[in-house]
Amino acid sequence: MAEARLWQLRPQGPLSQFVDCLWFHEGYGGAHARERVLPTATVDLVFSRHPDRGAAATIAGPRSECVELDTSQPFSACGVHFKPGGARPFVAEPANALRNQIVILDTVWGALARTVEAQVWDAQTPEQRLSLLEKALGSTMSRARVGHPAVSYAVSVIERSRGTRPIAEVAGRIGLSTRRFLDLFQSEVGLSPKAFSRMRRFAAALDSIAATQDVDWTDVALSCGYFDQAHFNHDFRAFCGVSPSEYLRSRASRTHLIVSK
Repeated sequence: MAEARLWQLRPQGPLSQFVDCLWFHEGYGGAHARERVLPTATVDLVFSRHPDRGAAATIAGPRSECVELDTSQPFSACGVHFKPGGARPFVAEPANALRNQIVILDTVWGALARTVEAQVWDAQTPEQRLSLLEKALGSTMSRARVGHPAVSYAVSVIERSRGTRPIAEVAGRIGLSTRRFLDLFQSEVGLSPKAFSRMRRFAAALDSIAATQDVDWTDVALSCGYFDQAHFNHDFRAFCGVSPSEYLRSRASRTHLIVSK
């Protein structure tokens, strides 16, 4: 079995404000039948090509739940990983309308989705695929749909605090009514500020254990801002579907878990 390879591109210029990275994965999967993909609270565009099922182009909305991925056969995929709230200039639908959903990209981009999909797979190299995808994003970006600065500020504060800053404190500095702030945040990010904070706190916990198998879970919980280990365990199961110790045994990467039979 050929080894899977990953290419990434960090966009420059205007796209860098909204896009975390563009990526291409060749020959992913094949070592086990299924993987559980952990939620990321962001929007992703994915162009995939399987040996049996052919090609597909989808958009995955912000997720607070796991999804399972068929990895029984190696496949290739190319995609865009947006920053929190970053999909707004490229997708007319509010992010919360796509929450915990994966839909065909045609429903969002229309005929452009099929054009970009064909270009991606007609390209001869990974670098060309990423460059074509970057150009397609540039052509679809609408400055008229750039998000509200209050949401950008709130996302920045929540991320810098790793989800530990009280939402009431964040909202109090913005100068909008609570209802207006919540509506804007959910429309652009796809989650409530509280749910987004929970996910950022959980992400910080995963980052803290990324390089080890010998984990003091109580220390992780307290250092990442959880009230106690019980609250930490609750969030872990909610976002992973497994206990912290099971996560260590089954992780294929930071956000992918091998699903045992």
